[in-house]
Amino acid sequence: MEFFRSVVAQDITEADGTKTYDLQIRPTSHLVIGIKVLNLTANTKASVAQILGALEKVEVLRFGSTEVAISGVDLYALNCILLGHEPWQENVINLENSTRCINLIVPFGRKLYNPLECFPETKAGEAQLKLTVDISDTGYDGYISQVEQVELPAAKPTRHLRYMTKDYTPSATGAYEVDLPRGNLYAGILMWGTTVPTGTAWTTTIDKLRLLVNNTETYFGMCNWEALHGELINRCSPAINYGDGLVMENAASVYTQNADTGTFEQDDTALANHIYLDFSPNKEDDFLLDSKGLTGLSLDITAGDTNATRIVPVELMAH
Repeated sequence: MEFFRSVVAQDITEADGTKTYDLQIRPTSHLVIGIKVLNLTANTKASVAQILGALEKVEVLRFGSTEVAISGVDLYALNCILLGHEPWQENVINLENSTRCINLIVPFGRKLYNPLECFPETKAGEAQLKLTVDISDTGYDGYISQVEQVELPAAKPTRHLRYMTKDYTPSATGAYEVDLPRGNLYAGILMWGTTVPTGTAWTTTIDKLRLLVNNTETYFGMCNWEALHGELINRCSPAINYGDGLVMENAASVYTQNADTGTFEQDDTALANHIYLDFSPNKEDDFLLDSKGLTGLSLDITAGDTNATRIVPVELMAH
């Protein structure tokens, strides 16, 4: 078995809008989307959230039908879940025009380089990638995209991942149901909520939830946001989360004396607003949720406020 990696888009200077790229035709393990930016000014360092926020939507189409539709922020979270660690941000330097870059994986299987679980072979022009960019945040400029594709020429896949975002905003606090698509195997459900406990209140947009299969609690009875989020963080081992560090500050009128301010604690992570309902915790098929033939499949969510949520079913599509 061999893989073949090639460039789909090389150093594209981005502006607001959508660009479409034809993909190579052989079975594909994953795509790599590179985001390159420059710091706008000294002492104005763009955060990860600001950089990812510019990638408004990533779409993959096959025969004109959507197989992937996800934001850059949620794709980052899915990378953490499937790869087991956060994508790294390079050269985080607080100087004007310092180069910054981060790369996101668009996976078509629960494991990369899996010849049985990857995007199937297509004909020329049948598979496309669309990138929608909205450069609205501050702290950076000179947004440049790169796209690479990793093919598995000899693969004979039997299925691939499909994940498409469902936006929902509750009209009132309290319980509400969101219907989910049926007919495929479920590997997981990624969820994002606007409000999470970051100040002095415990309010969460997704306060509690349970999964209803044919109107019966299945896999997830009533579960709390904090517990589901904590489990996600433990699984992904976010970079430098609560890691000790030294911060030096000037403690005299001239720069001849410095003081150690003690340990450094990161206040949250880039996954602060995400949870994940996992039906493939061991990356195998033992716990997959089969939604074929179901008469009902929904999330029963208790809303703590009326802000927006995003729900991304991660399905396995049979070929």
